[in-house]
Amino acid sequence: MAGTADQPRDGQRAGKRLIADEHLRAELELCDRYRIPHSYFVGAGDGRWSEADRVKALAFEVYRRSVCEQCGTRAAEWDEQQDGDRFAYVTTTVRCVGCELIATEQQTVPEGPEGYGVRIGLIPRAAWNAQGTRNR
Repeated sequence: MAGTADQPRDGQRAGKRLIADEHLRAELELCDRYRIPHSYFVGAGDGRWSEADRVKALAFEVYRRSVCEQCGTRAAEWDEQQDGDRFAYVTTTVRCVGCELIATEQQTVPEGPEGYGVRIGLIPRAAWNAQGTRNR
């Protein structure tokens, strides 16, 4: 059953449990993806949305909206007035070879109308034969 820590406050902040419990967030993310209530996911429900399921789903949505789409942090984590820390994170550089290949190939896409809608993707080498065409 959901407690007050699970409920969004003032329609703006997710509860402390949701912020602190990475496992619960992962479960709720899957529930959202599969459009099922949390109680059903954990094997305790019959597939109908209980009040606790609705509270958790709403809290998760509030949490998700509070996370920056680019860096994945929440403003409160940086705000010292909300017990955050201006130096809570440090940067790190990660190189993804797949993204590097896509960026390199993207440079060959023509400017203007010829390049409109062109999207570069990755396909496993095993899916291609010696002539550079897709295996079926």
